[in-house]
Amino acid sequence: MAARVMGMDESESRAWIALVSLAQALTPALDTRLRPLGLTAFELGALVTLSNAPGRSLRISRLAELTHAPLPRMSKVVARLEAKALVRRSACQADARATSLELTTDGQHAILAALPTYTDEARALVLSKLRPDQITMLADILEPIALELDPNGPVARGRSGQCGVSHSD
Repeated sequence: MAARVMGMDESESRAWIALVSLAQALTPALDTRLRPLGLTAFELGALVTLSNAPGRSLRISRLAELTHAPLPRMSKVVARLEAKALVRRSACQADARATSLELTTDGQHAILAALPTYTDEARALVLSKLRPDQITMLADILEPIALELDPNGPVARGRSGQCGVSHSD
């Protein structure tokens, strides 16, 4: 007998369990492939978010917000990226109490080096398992849900001409 989520019918349970399982397994699988490049999927997402920002600069608190990371976690991630010279801290022009983060040239190179691996893995892990019409259907199903959960997130930014990689973990 298939696992069921209390309060859900069989079809809802199948869909929900598959979605949660995919969400939990995808980031570690991407991390494994990105590790030789010195990045995690979350770090790559943070770098891409920074790259898409005006002037390739954001307040650390804003980067945390955009990546759905608690500020203490983002501070640790920033420290790792800074140690690799992929980002640099600077005084925030608008608020002297805040710290901005700037993407360095090395950071941009790291993004360009990692994106082919990321794209290959997205295809290998998920997209290659689907027919083109299923990929379109998957996007049609997931986009409205993603927009409702995060109206200013990657799906909305993608529709406005910005592209990116985003990972919540």
